[in-house]
Amino acid sequence: MKKLIPIIPADFFFTKEEKEQGKLEVLQVNVHRLTYLIYLGLPVTLIHIFVFSLNLADSGAMEAKWRTGIIYSHLILFSFFLFAGSVTLAARKNKQCGQRITAVMPHLIFFLLLIMGGIISGIDQIVTNAITPYLIVCLCSAMFLYIPPLYSIVYFIISYLVYYYAIGHYQPNAEILLSNYVNGITSIIIGWFLSLTLWRNNILKFRKDRIIIHQQSELAEHNSRLMAATEELKEANRTKDKLFSIISHDLRGPFATLNDLIRYMHSGDINEQEFKELLPELSRQTELTNELLENLLNWSRSNLKGAVLTPEKIDLADLAGNVIQLYQKPAGFKGLKIVNNISSDHKAVADIGMISLVFRNLLSNAIKFSENTGIIILSSCAENHKIRVTIRDNGTGIPSDKIPLLFNDQYFSTAGTAGEKGTGLGLNLCKEFVERNGGDIYVESEAGKGSRFTFILPESNNN
Repeated sequence: MKKLIPIIPADFFFTKEEKEQGKLEVLQVNVHRLTYLIYLGLPVTLIHIFVFSLNLADSGAMEAKWRTGIIYSHLILFSFFLFAGSVTLAARKNKQCGQRITAVMPHLIFFLLLIMGGIISGIDQIVTNAITPYLIVCLCSAMFLYIPPLYSIVYFIISYLVYYYAIGHYQPNAEILLSNYVNGITSIIIGWFLSLTLWRNNILKFRKDRIIIHQQSELAEHNSRLMAATEELKEANRTKDKLFSIISHDLRGPFATLNDLIRYMHSGDINEQEFKELLPELSRQTELTNELLENLLNWSRSNLKGAVLTPEKIDLADLAGNVIQLYQKPAGFKGLKIVNNISSDHKAVADIGMISLVFRNLLSNAIKFSENTGIIILSSCAENHKIRVTIRDNGTGIPSDKIPLLFNDQYFSTAGTAGEKGTGLGLNLCKEFVERNGGDIYVESEAGKGSRFTFILPESNNN
């Protein structure tokens, strides 16, 4: 029994966390029901006024007194229904104070119905011993409107006092009077317990709805996480497929060529002079394979969660010069000239390993797609605390319909002017690494006229 005591009040009152939303939902239900109650009450009161007004002048004194009391009672009800309807409509338009007004209206109508039910039952005692109007309003008020228990019990008690006075004023028979007093108490007890039960059911429904909403929210969140995990898994599968494709095709090819050359040399199918003639091509294939391996390593590292970014001050001219030295040999095979016009005053803040890879990939692409005896120019400019680095070539250029494919996840690639192969990884790595360092990268190109790849990095404040 002691365990039940603290639980019982909780079923009849909103908690602090529920109070605001609970009151709002009760108000919405009450206003909705109040509208129908007003639409029902207006014609019902008018019908009573009309019916009881018929042949009023021909009625006897006692009947006339009864009819007049009923007419005036329903006139009061009609006037109040009309007033309540007008105020509710006006309150909906004025949202600032409308909520407070509409919150009061259900209480006023609940209370007025009980009071008028008691008065009409008293007037009815002139011609009948029944208290039907009071019983009806006790039940209807409880069923139509949700009123908190403490308020409703006060309204029922006050209405009974009015009923008690009205019955005592109009009923001369002491036995009938006593019976009606007791019946009145029974009516308010039944009405209040009905109101209490419906109020409790509403609170329990409110809590169940909150649980359902919470569960739906959690389910939606879980579904969202599941969808994100599914997308990550799909991306991982695409990455795996791409990796295996590169390893099985682009990486295996050069090694297979080298293995064939060694086997031919060992078996005597080619002599030493022929082997030496193939060395430049073998060197080129080895350099391309090394570049591919480095891109694969960096690409794999970038796809690992938790890859560390280490920003530092970078001398872009010096870094570009070091990268150019690495590519002098493949550039020399094509007779290309590489010019470093990057200003020594231009310093950026970024991860030097990542930006070095960006330089290497862009310069490698410029060499790959340049015709023999072409020129490649590296330049820079500073604006708005950013350093803009451009690598320009006068090679084959890129068709306009292919430019959108360069930086997407489809790893677009074409062969170079000397048949150099690529994987499409390089430009994707450039974009990812530049963006991770707070920069941007874009390309301007025209087929047959060359390309300009530009990336932007944050400028160092202490040049």
